[in-house]
Amino acid sequence: MKSRFRLSAAAAAAVSLAAFGVVGMSSSPAAAASATCFGYTGNVNDYGYNYVDWQYGPDECFGVAPSGTIWHTWSGAGGWKEMPGNGKALSFVAFFESSAGKAVKVVTAAGNYYCNYDDYATNTWGGWYATNTDHC
Repeated sequence: MKSRFRLSAAAAAAVSLAAFGVVGMSSSPAAAASATCFGYTGNVNDYGYNYVDWQYGPDECFGVAPSGTIWHTWSGAGGWKEMPGNGKALSFVAFFESSAGKAVKVVTAAGNYYCNYDDYATNTWGGWYATNTDHC
């Protein structure tokens, strides 16, 4: 699968820290930052947001709110939308795509990784599932 994304410096640091197990139990940093993508503004945690230039689907932005809830938006969305599945995370760490669909990967403050997959045929995001592999 092809992975194309822009990772903020803070998110890269979180990935590095998570790889070494230097994380606590909270969902996300307490501070909030303003995130504007496709003209829609929302609050994300200190790790910021990621703009993803999907090859097969519309471009999208992803971020984690200070509460740990996981959000995304795209052109024409009408605003930031909470992703299905009631997930909580610290930050996004990877994005994957094939002609069949796309997947996003997050890490929690405890260092656990979860993925969510969107099937292009149905344009439906599934639920969050745990993973310990490099891909979703």
